Amino acid sequence: MSAGLIPIRIADDVFEFKVETPAQAQALASYLREDLTAEDVVAGLDRVAVRFAPEDLDHVTARLAKVKRVPTAEQETGPAIEISVKYGGEAGPDLEQVCEALDLTIDAFIALHTGNIHTVEMIGFTPGFSYISGLPDDFAVPRLDNPRPRVAAGSVGISAGFTGIYALQAPGGWPLIGRTDAMLFDADRDSPFLLSPGQQVRFRAT
Repeated sequence: MSAGLIPIRIADDVFEFKVETPAQAQALASYLREDLTAEDVVAGLDRVAVRFAPEDLDHVTARLAKVKRVPTAEQETGPAIEISVKYGGEAGPDLEQVCEALDLTIDAFIALHTGNIHTVEMIGFTPGFSYISGLPDDFAVPRLDNPRPRVAAGSVGISAGFTGIYALQAPGGWPLIGRTDAMLFDADRDSPFLLSPGQQVRFRAT
């Protein structure tokens, strides 16, 4: 458990907590959603934002002042979800450039990407977009200088040490290495998005 949490007011209607890990952010956000009257509670990689109605300022301020530490949360990840990916070509138009930047052959890159168990750290940016850790520390590929106006749902990219998967079509600047046919979003499911923070993922080349 981490002590010394201090809510910082970063806008007229937003407080923010700084934490150390994505797991702490998720645990704190879950606690606040249950304990607090707020319009929105959003967990990031290392912080949690609380947005509230202006008339609730006194209530929110008093409740947040009582939060002294990150609640512990046991996450049951279960078996890794397998995500099949078609690497390169039209599905992954940036794969060759990524491999050049990392000084790897395409086969070597695919072997590394499919050889690890990855973890969903955060959902954000666009609905269902998954930030997934598990790449080697030196896979720090930057985002594109000119983002694409449309990236197809299921597209898989890497940047800044993360794999990112687009659940829905959206603009995006991640270098694309492939695409999956997995149903990442299904409005008819109880949980519409396939992936959620804490889940483990294994990629498989098709």
